[in-house]
Amino acid sequence: MASVAGVSTATVSKVINDRPDVGAEVRQRVLGTIARLGYRPNAVARGLRARHTDTIAILTDDLEGIFTNALMRGVEEAASEYDVSVLLANSYGDAEKERRHLRRLVDRQVDGLIIMSGNRVRPRSGPALPLTGTPYVFLYEYGVSEPVPSVLPHDRDGAAMAAQHLIDIGRRRIAFINGPASWEATGERLDGFRTTLHDAGVPLHPALVQHASSWAPEDGFQIADALLADIDPPDAIFCASDDLATGALAAVQERGLTIPGDVAVIGFDDRSLAVHQRPPLSTVALPLLEMGRVAGRLLLAAVQGAPQRHELIRVPCALRVRASTVGRA
Repeated sequence: MASVAGVSTATVSKVINDRPDVGAEVRQRVLGTIARLGYRPNAVARGLRARHTDTIAILTDDLEGIFTNALMRGVEEAASEYDVSVLLANSYGDAEKERRHLRRLVDRQVDGLIIMSGNRVRPRSGPALPLTGTPYVFLYEYGVSEPVPSVLPHDRDGAAMAAQHLIDIGRRRIAFINGPASWEATGERLDGFRTTLHDAGVPLHPALVQHASSWAPEDGFQIADALLADIDPPDAIFCASDDLATGALAAVQERGLTIPGDVAVIGFDDRSLAVHQRPPLSTVALPLLEMGRVAGRLLLAAVQGAPQRHELIRVPCALRVRASTVGRA
């Protein structure tokens, strides 16, 4: 291309990089030749020379997880602020697949990595391949001792908001249908619920706190139905997920009770199904989009040289009040 324009390769490089030390006539001749030949600079080669490629990667363990898309969208929005591209890889939770993906991404000279879960918060070991010299951030999961940040939802405070909302609307016999005890989020949410009732002087009835064996609506229905059959049933039910809450809504309605007149119901997650329930479901929204943005910005700051350290960054949840707690009886 340089020979066609009648200049040196160094001059072409100066024009492409918009250097000022090129005359106007030469600049126009080189730009005209670039346009005529359809020339595109080799971004990979330029990135290798500059020691960056303006590319980061997301490595998820569950591409079809219910929270994956929103988290990835947040990362991509943050990357767009820096004019950085995002690659995607899925390990399916398999350590060997994670190792292979990491090797390929490091070979591609990505500037950094978001390593994330698509469905649950839990501790994990370090990356399956050592990432010496390549910054990374954990998202919706966390490293135990790695010197990098982990971005998580503030489940405890989210549950506290739900409990406080039920107290504020006058409910005093509040049931809690929690998820499986083995999930870390269930412990966080129970702690927030229990502490809020204690601080407000509202009795916590042990029989009204139940762990479901799964997050499925069927479990929410069965537990809520049993609670409502008691001689002294609850006047509110807080469910640790929207799926559990949809089951609870159905149980209340099947018994001929009104929502929220007889029983107020609130969920957790703010999935798309929540607003389409009848009545629309009050819930606590996981800050998935913002978590992705925070993780992306932390990573890109590290790419630009900001120091990293081991820390758990908990992003606040938000209360979504709808007719299942404040509608007409």
